[in-house]
Amino acid sequence: MARLRVIATAAVSALALLLATPGSASAVASGQFNYEYTDVNTHEVDDSQLLNPATNTCITVPEVASGAAKFAFSPQNLTDTVLWVYSKKYCGGDKQIISQKAKGPKTLHFLSFNFPTNE
Repeated sequence: MARLRVIATAAVSALALLLATPGSASAVASGQFNYEYTDVNTHEVDDSQLLNPATNTCITVPEVASGAAKFAFSPQNLTDTVLWVYSKKYCGGDKQIISQKAKGPKTLHFLSFNFPTNE
């Protein structure tokens, strides 16, 4: 019976250690990224927000990817990381840089973006 208790204690300890060990943390730009787009069906301007977006990842504007918009505009970077916006999907074309806690012009159209941490 004592041997079973030792095995059970070892198993519970191993499980506790496994649960306490942090996994690989995903890097994020802390804060909010806002932008506007014109809905292709309603022709109305709408806005979108991303909270704590992933860093070092090229993201095509979700509304562009789904076909709901042709482009996004008026980026507002309220994160702690610099923002790169691109004129084409998949972070192609011309790149514009928006500093942390800054807003790009309403006339700046973009299709994809990235929050690089190795600038």
